[in-house]
Amino acid sequence: MEQNSLELIADKLPERLRLPLQRVRNAVEDKVTQITLRADRPVCLYGPNRMYCLTENGCLTDAHAANGLLVPSAKEIEQIVLKLCDYSLYTYQNEINSGFITVGGVRVGLCGKAVLNDDKVTNIRDIGTLNFRVAREIRGCASPLLKKLDPLKGVLICGAPGSGKTTLIRDLARQLSFRYRVSVLDERGELSAFSRGTYGFSLGLCDIYVGYPKGTAAECALRSMAPELIVCDELGDRNDAELLLHSLRCGASFIATVHAASMSDLRRREITLKLIETGAFHTIVFLSSDGEVGKIDKIYEMTEADD
Repeated sequence: MEQNSLELIADKLPERLRLPLQRVRNAVEDKVTQITLRADRPVCLYGPNRMYCLTENGCLTDAHAANGLLVPSAKEIEQIVLKLCDYSLYTYQNEINSGFITVGGVRVGLCGKAVLNDDKVTNIRDIGTLNFRVAREIRGCASPLLKKLDPLKGVLICGAPGSGKTTLIRDLARQLSFRYRVSVLDERGELSAFSRGTYGFSLGLCDIYVGYPKGTAAECALRSMAPELIVCDELGDRNDAELLLHSLRCGASFIATVHAASMSDLRRREITLKLIETGAFHTIVFLSSDGEVGKIDKIYEMTEADD
């Protein structure tokens, strides 16, 4: 079962942009990972190693200068942002300042002019680009991986953007929740697709912390939920190594993801190197980038990775 986030994305668009996307939905819904709207430039759909432009009559072409391409105006981009925020920009201001909005599990990246105060972003104006990351629920996609690891020893899932890390970890959390006490730190609402008090994706019997900073959510979980496993998407902040160490001291194991295409890539960056040096992860999994969601490329036990 899979939530159709393409339908959710289309629903946020004005009719002139929505209808062409709906016409191609069936042809691309299993392939597209990102949809990008840029003011006064063609609508682009991205899949593994491929980019398409959308035409006004609902066709796809790889010619970015073809006639009849669908081109959003700056006014339409502004209208879409307002609709994404339920016409209350203030409610989403913290997310906007971080460069994204999350709606129903779909993260929408924002590009525009930063408003700064003491070198901190306090707003983004004149937004000219919206990048919709297509979210998917594929139940059972984690089953092959579960046969090859001990989740209580800690698992780090690595891959390039679009390799299916979030989709895979979502199904891992769901399946593991029927065997262990699992707390999910869903900082951006992408894992659960939380919206208006409901969850668009199933996370089984997980206890879900939506919108909390990771450190605060982990502290709440460790104090009150006694989790055996903590699941978190996209580690990479400077405080995350200390978060892992604290969780280990409290008896909880971590399953998490990071952006890294190879072991050398993982070790080359200071922050991700610190993560693996905590000893929180016994198994490191790398996903393939060939377009198949959650496809395993390599699995390392930490004794192998250290060689």
